[in-house]
Amino acid sequence: MISREEIQNLAQLARLKLSEEEAVSLQKDISSILDYVGQLSGDKTVSANHPLSSCRAADTVLSPTHNVMREDMPRLGGDPLAGKEESVQAAFPKQESGYNVVRKIIQKDE
Repeated sequence: MISREEIQNLAQLARLKLSEEEAVSLQKDISSILDYVGQLSGDKTVSANHPLSSCRAADTVLSPTHNVMREDMPRLGGDPLAGKEESVQAAFPKQESGYNVVRKIIQKDE
């Protein structure tokens, strides 16, 4: 079980002020979560046909992976989007240094 000192340390790191009841409740909840994670680390939870099914929780090196992205190739004549780049660029009202300029939609809270 996670100790009270650890709960208080976590609360301090998260800049939370906890009441005594909240600290006790968090201690129970976090302990249950850690117990469950401990159970999962001992079990094989990956299906047999998953690429990582041969890996164990204690393994630090996984099998090598490969890039699943497609090759970057120019569009061919039969592609429905071939030759449309110019019309898409012309549809943008503002361009700057060869880039299409769009309206800013994410703003920093002040």
